Amino acid sequence: MTVTDQQLVQQLKQGRSSAVRAWFRRFHQPLLRFVLMKVSQVDDAEEIVQQTFINCLKHLPLFNEKSSVDTWMKSIARHEIADYYRKRYAKRAIQTLPLHELIIGEEDAKIADAHQVSVKVKSVLRKMRQDYRELLLLKYVDGKQVKTIAREWGRTFKSIEADLFRARADFKELYAIADRS
Repeated sequence: MTVTDQQLVQQLKQGRSSAVRAWFRRFHQPLLRFVLMKVSQVDDAEEIVQQTFINCLKHLPLFNEKSSVDTWMKSIARHEIADYYRKRYAKRAIQTLPLHELIIGEEDAKIADAHQVSVKVKSVLRKMRQDYRELLLLKYVDGKQVKTIAREWGRTFKSIEADLFRARADFKELYAIADRS
Protein backbone atom coordinates (compact mmCIF):
# COMPACT_ATOMS: atom_id res chain seq x y z
CA MET A 1 0.00 0.00 0.00
CA THR A 2 1.41 3.39 -1.02
CA VAL A 3 1.43 6.08 1.60
CA THR A 4 0.28 9.53 0.43
CA ASP A 5 2.39 12.61 1.06
CA GLN A 6 -0.13 13.80 3.67
CA GLN A 7 0.03 10.46 5.49
CA LEU A 8 3.80 10.57 5.33
CA VAL A 9 3.80 14.06 6.88
CA GLN A 10 1.53 12.86 9.68
CA GLN A 11 3.86 9.92 10.36
CA LEU A 12 6.84 12.29 10.37
CA LYS A 13 5.06 14.54 12.86
CA GLN A 14 4.49 11.46 15.04
CA GLY A 15 8.24 10.82 14.99
CA ARG A 16 8.24 7.48 13.14
CA SER A 17 11.74 6.62 11.97
CA SER A 18 10.37 4.49 9.13
CA ALA A 19 8.60 7.64 7.85
CA VAL A 20 11.89 9.53 7.78
CA ARG A 21 13.47 6.82 5.61
CA ALA A 22 10.43 6.71 3.29
CA TRP A 23 10.35 10.51 3.06
CA PHE A 24 14.04 10.64 2.20
CA ARG A 25 13.68 7.92 -0.47
CA ARG A 26 10.69 9.67 -2.00
CA PHE A 27 12.04 13.21 -2.11
CA HIS A 28 15.85 12.98 -2.24
CA GLN A 29 16.30 12.49 -5.99
CA PRO A 30 13.67 15.03 -7.12
CA LEU A 31 15.06 17.59 -4.67
CA LEU A 32 18.63 16.90 -5.79
CA ARG A 33 17.64 17.40 -9.44
CA PHE A 34 15.96 20.67 -8.49
CA VAL A 35 19.04 21.92 -6.62
CA LEU A 36 21.40 20.80 -9.40
CA MET A 37 19.54 23.10 -11.79
CA LYS A 38 20.72 26.00 -9.59
CA VAL A 39 24.05 24.70 -8.24
CA SER A 40 26.44 22.95 -10.61
CA GLN A 41 28.73 21.32 -8.03
CA VAL A 42 27.30 17.92 -7.07
CA ASP A 43 28.94 17.94 -3.61
CA ASP A 44 27.53 21.38 -2.85
CA ALA A 45 24.10 20.35 -4.17
CA GLU A 46 24.14 17.24 -1.94
CA GLU A 47 25.02 19.40 1.06
CA ILE A 48 22.18 21.81 0.24
CA VAL A 49 19.75 18.90 -0.07
CA GLN A 50 20.90 17.50 3.25
CA GLN A 51 20.48 20.89 4.93
CA THR A 52 17.05 21.20 3.33
CA PHE A 53 15.94 17.89 4.86
CA ILE A 54 17.26 18.96 8.25
CA ASN A 55 15.44 22.29 8.06
CA CYS A 56 12.26 20.60 6.88
CA LEU A 57 12.34 18.33 9.92
CA LYS A 58 13.05 21.29 12.16
CA HIS A 59 10.11 23.24 10.73
CA LEU A 60 7.76 20.30 10.24
CA PRO A 61 5.40 21.43 13.03
CA LEU A 62 4.90 24.70 11.11
CA PHE A 63 4.00 22.95 7.84
CA ASN A 64 0.29 23.67 7.45
CA GLU A 65 -0.16 21.43 4.38
CA LYS A 66 -1.70 24.23 2.29
CA SER A 67 0.89 23.41 -0.36
CA SER A 68 2.27 20.07 -1.47
CA VAL A 69 5.21 18.58 0.40
CA ASP A 70 7.28 18.95 -2.77
CA THR A 71 6.48 22.67 -3.06
CA TRP A 72 7.21 23.24 0.63
CA MET A 73 10.55 21.43 0.43
CA LYS A 74 11.57 23.30 -2.72
CA SER A 75 10.75 26.57 -0.97
CA ILE A 76 13.12 25.65 1.85
CA ALA A 77 15.70 24.48 -0.71
CA ARG A 78 15.49 27.89 -2.42
CA HIS A 79 16.44 29.54 0.87
CA GLU A 80 19.35 27.13 1.25
CA ILE A 81 20.50 27.86 -2.30
CA ALA A 82 20.32 31.61 -1.62
CA ASP A 83 22.39 31.13 1.56
CA TYR A 84 24.91 29.08 -0.40
CA TYR A 85 25.38 31.83 -2.98
CA ARG A 86 25.44 34.56 -0.34
CA LYS A 87 28.22 32.79 1.56
CA ARG A 88 30.06 31.93 -1.64
CA TYR A 89 29.91 35.53 -2.88
CA ALA A 90 31.05 36.87 0.48
CA LYS A 91 33.96 34.43 0.59
CA ARG A 92 35.01 35.31 -2.97
CA ALA A 93 34.71 39.03 -2.28
CA ILE A 94 36.80 38.75 0.88
CA GLN A 95 39.48 36.70 -0.85
CA THR A 96 39.76 39.05 -3.82
CA LEU A 97 39.97 42.25 -1.83
CA PRO A 98 43.50 43.53 -1.34
CA LEU A 99 41.94 44.66 1.92
CA HIS A 100 42.15 40.97 2.72
CA GLU A 101 45.74 41.47 3.90
CA LEU A 102 44.59 44.34 6.08
CA ILE A 103 41.78 42.45 7.74
CA ILE A 104 42.94 38.85 7.87
CA GLY A 105 45.96 38.82 10.08
CA GLU A 106 47.16 37.28 13.29
CA GLU A 107 44.73 39.39 15.29
CA ASP A 108 41.87 37.91 13.24
CA ALA A 109 42.85 34.27 13.65
CA LYS A 110 39.98 34.09 16.12
CA ILE A 111 37.47 34.60 13.31
CA ALA A 112 36.26 31.12 12.44
CA ASP A 113 35.09 31.45 8.86
CA ALA A 114 34.63 33.66 5.84
CA HIS A 115 31.00 34.27 6.73
CA GLN A 116 31.96 35.96 10.01
CA VAL A 117 34.57 38.05 8.22
CA SER A 118 31.99 38.94 5.57
CA VAL A 119 29.54 40.16 8.21
CA LYS A 120 32.25 42.27 9.81
CA VAL A 121 33.38 43.71 6.45
CA LYS A 122 29.79 44.60 5.51
CA SER A 123 29.33 46.31 8.86
CA VAL A 124 32.51 48.35 8.37
CA LEU A 125 31.54 49.25 4.80
CA ARG A 126 28.15 50.53 6.03
CA LYS A 127 29.95 52.90 8.42
CA MET A 128 32.12 54.39 5.69
CA ARG A 129 31.41 57.45 3.61
CA GLN A 130 29.24 56.44 0.68
CA ASP A 131 31.77 57.52 -1.99
CA TYR A 132 34.61 55.60 -0.30
CA ARG A 133 32.43 52.52 0.09
CA GLU A 134 31.33 52.68 -3.52
CA LEU A 135 34.91 53.18 -4.67
CA LEU A 136 36.19 50.15 -2.75
CA LEU A 137 33.36 47.97 -4.07
CA LEU A 138 33.90 49.08 -7.67
CA LYS A 139 37.66 48.48 -7.45
CA TYR A 140 37.88 45.33 -5.36
CA VAL A 141 34.57 43.52 -5.76
CA ASP A 142 33.61 44.49 -9.30
CA GLY A 143 37.28 44.45 -10.36
CA LYS A 144 37.15 47.73 -12.25
CA GLN A 145 40.36 49.47 -13.18
CA VAL A 146 41.13 52.89 -11.74
CA LYS A 147 41.11 54.50 -15.20
CA THR A 148 37.61 53.05 -15.86
CA ILE A 149 36.29 54.36 -12.55
CA ALA A 150 37.86 57.76 -13.24
CA ARG A 151 36.20 57.91 -16.65
CA GLU A 152 32.80 56.81 -15.25
CA TRP A 153 32.99 59.32 -12.40
CA GLY A 154 34.29 62.13 -14.63
CA ARG A 155 37.44 62.52 -12.53
CA THR A 156 41.17 62.17 -13.05
CA PHE A 157 43.10 58.97 -12.57
CA LYS A 158 45.20 60.58 -9.80
CA SER A 159 42.16 61.83 -7.85
CA ILE A 160 40.62 58.34 -7.89
CA GLU A 161 43.94 56.81 -6.78
CA ALA A 162 44.15 59.33 -3.92
CA ASP A 163 40.58 58.58 -2.85
CA LEU A 164 41.27 54.83 -3.02
CA PHE A 165 44.26 55.34 -0.72
CA ARG A 166 42.10 57.31 1.73
CA ALA A 167 39.24 54.79 1.45
CA ARG A 168 41.57 51.88 2.27
CA ALA A 169 42.99 53.80 5.25
CA ASP A 170 39.45 54.62 6.43
CA PHE A 171 38.43 50.98 6.06
CA LYS A 172 41.47 49.79 8.02
CA GLU A 173 40.79 52.27 10.82
CA LEU A 174 37.09 51.39 11.08
CA TYR A 175 37.91 47.69 10.96
CA ALA A 176 40.36 48.10 13.86
CA ILE A 177 37.71 49.98 15.85
CA ALA A 178 35.22 47.18 15.14
CA ASP A 179 37.69 44.74 16.72
CA ARG A 180 37.60 46.69 19.97
CA SER A 181 33.82 46.89 20.21
